[in-house]
Amino acid sequence: MRLAMAVFIVAAVCAAAYAEAPDISKLPPHPRLWIGGVKAPGYIDPASLAERAKTHPEDFNLLSTSSDLQCRALTALVTDNKEMRDKVVADLKALKGSARGGEAMMNAGLAFDWVAPYLSEGERKEIATHIGDLLPDVEKRVATRFNALDNNPLRWGMGVGIAALAIADDDPRALDFYKRSYALMEDFLRETGDGAAADDMAGRAAYGGGWPEGYDYNRHGSRYAMQYFIALRSATGRDVFTGSKFWKDTQYFHIYEVLPNGHNVLPFQDNDWPFMLRLDREVMLFVAKEFKDPHARYYLNHTNKASDPSMYEFLFNEAKDPEHDYSDLPKAHYIQGTGMVFARSGWGPNDTYLGFCASDWYIYHQNNAQNVFAIYRNAPLAVKDGVYNGDVHEHYVNYSIRTISYNGITVFDPKEHYGGPDAIRDAANDGGQMIQQWHNNPDGLAMWREQARRSEPPMRDIVDWKGFETNDTYTYMAAEAGRAYAPGKVPFFSRQIVFVYPNWILVFDRVTSGDAAFTKQFHLHAPDEITVKGNEAVITTNATMRAIKIESTEKTEGTPVTERVTTPGRLFVTSLLPSKAKVERVEGIATYGGKSYKGSDPYNYQLLCPSHLQITAPKEKDSYFLTAMYACDATVEKAPEAKVVKDDKGYVIVSVDGGKHLISFNKTGEVAWKMVK
Repeated sequence: MRLAMAVFIVAAVCAAAYAEAPDISKLPPHPRLWIGGVKAPGYIDPASLAERAKTHPEDFNLLSTSSDLQCRALTALVTDNKEMRDKVVADLKALKGSARGGEAMMNAGLAFDWVAPYLSEGERKEIATHIGDLLPDVEKRVATRFNALDNNPLRWGMGVGIAALAIADDDPRALDFYKRSYALMEDFLRETGDGAAADDMAGRAAYGGGWPEGYDYNRHGSRYAMQYFIALRSATGRDVFTGSKFWKDTQYFHIYEVLPNGHNVLPFQDNDWPFMLRLDREVMLFVAKEFKDPHARYYLNHTNKASDPSMYEFLFNEAKDPEHDYSDLPKAHYIQGTGMVFARSGWGPNDTYLGFCASDWYIYHQNNAQNVFAIYRNAPLAVKDGVYNGDVHEHYVNYSIRTISYNGITVFDPKEHYGGPDAIRDAANDGGQMIQQWHNNPDGLAMWREQARRSEPPMRDIVDWKGFETNDTYTYMAAEAGRAYAPGKVPFFSRQIVFVYPNWILVFDRVTSGDAAFTKQFHLHAPDEITVKGNEAVITTNATMRAIKIESTEKTEGTPVTERVTTPGRLFVTSLLPSKAKVERVEGIATYGGKSYKGSDPYNYQLLCPSHLQITAPKEKDSYFLTAMYACDATVEKAPEAKVVKDDKGYVIVSVDGGKHLISFNKTGEVAWKMVK
């Protein structure tokens, strides 16, 4: 604990140097959190709320039916309902240890702030002291796990910070709690890159609006930061939203993550809820009001309508603001910090969708899978395989977090040893990238940079992006990720993908192994059917994206999941290089090396693939995989031809659509390509 506290203090000092915590010795009167307070951008006048209840009756009705403490307090504030207010006061006085979670403390802080104007000084101080008594246990968790890219400290820090701002006038302990939470949140701001020089972005994982833990944990991570900074702005005037590129880009992270079926999201990283929830809508409600982007408004009106009893709906929902569909948006979006590209042939339910990930290493919810992709043609065609349920077990450690469960490249060294996290100390050898889970996670940007290219793993700086380009004809993406593998095993691994709309996806891999005897394999995971003949394979998916209807639970935040069925899709796969590759269908759930690492049954739209496509290169030090894929409806019986028209030591040229497009890739030197025709 002493070491953890020392780390926390150092991190806090660094963060304070970045921007001093605003003075809270004289705060505005209550209410001052989210509502009232300083007349900064986003100011909500408490006196306007009664009229807003009349002009936004549906949103207010949602709010007033909630049993949540903060929603009842807000309803009492709007209606001046003494009976409801007295019940909130009684509940605040009765808060027990079970309320020590970050979100519970946020709710208590907001509720207290919104009823405080009606309390006597004695009663106000009594409740403030009681809330202050609950804070040490929550703050202690921040100190032991100071990391602004980990959703857990952000949750705790957010709760501590908001509660401290609420009770600051009445409990002298609030100042210390506030400063400690502020240090963590200021580190979060540093990670977003807002205000940093263009050549100073290394290690800033969140810039571009994405989240390194993936979509599911973004529902917590940056959402917690948003909740905190809304309160900080209203209480102190410190405004991190106006002019922020990160928060503007967050809108597009949410828009582009949604798959063509309009419901599911790309399930990369740890994610057992790969579909939209109310939590996503909460973020978009705030940023849509903040930035007035008509695309975000369209998302709220047409894409994610999971409105539940919520203070977000009442305070931020402006359903009559101008909206615009996505048709004028670029067909691809690149998030630099998390190394993600989301590309699509269009915005209809039957368009082709491609997700690509090549990310540096930041936090344990990331999977060990760089230079990997997934393809959807409404239906899932080439997917991330495996089930995530939040537990650490053999399926998780030996399969679902590993390179083998993604559409990527493995390089098998029979002597390699993998140290697994927690329950599985000695993990299986999948031939994939280093297991980075829970190994000395950096507690800030400075430590990340110190660890960036250490001589012994784990390493942080493991990917170099080589290019991104998008227009009305194609999207191109390229990255080099040799350092993601054990030192010396893969000196070089570049993957280039050209997505020619609406059907063609060309993948060119240059892979150098430390030993020519290491087996190099290209993997594709098929949700349903796969047939192989010669160097060609056909993947057909027949409406597998069904989900069992589940009732509202604490984790779904009140959003029931309805059954959905996709349109069947088909992916034609042609292995063009290596010319003597072995192309085969591999049977078995979570299987490699002759062993299955099957875990729990899939749920919540997760997929567990019964068969896989495996392309094995001849054993040589330098290997080139060139794979042409044609995504279409399942009614298509034959794909247009894809073939190599030139292949020498310097480059390879591939022809698709009967020569309509000729694409050249460098085989040596710079990672480069050219659309010849």
